[in-house]
Amino acid sequence: MQLPPQPTPRETTEAMVRNIGLELAEVQQAMVRCRGDAVAEPRLAGTWMAHLLISSNELLINLLIDTARRPQRISGPG
Repeated sequence: MQLPPQPTPRETTEAMVRNIGLELAEVQQAMVRCRGDAVAEPRLAGTWMAHLLISSNELLINLLIDTARRPQRISGPG
């Protein structure tokens, strides 16, 4: 019998921002090393833009979850 997949824990917003910063720093270093290369530079620029788009989408979702109002429990009469 197969068990249903367990949800993966959500990365905190702070950890997500830190990881995005580290990943983009790596891409920037690679961009410096390949500056002027007619093939590598545009590919890395495209990778950088794609990473920013994907990361910003995931970060926005995380921020929306973090700032969402939690439902209030309504107590019965008495």
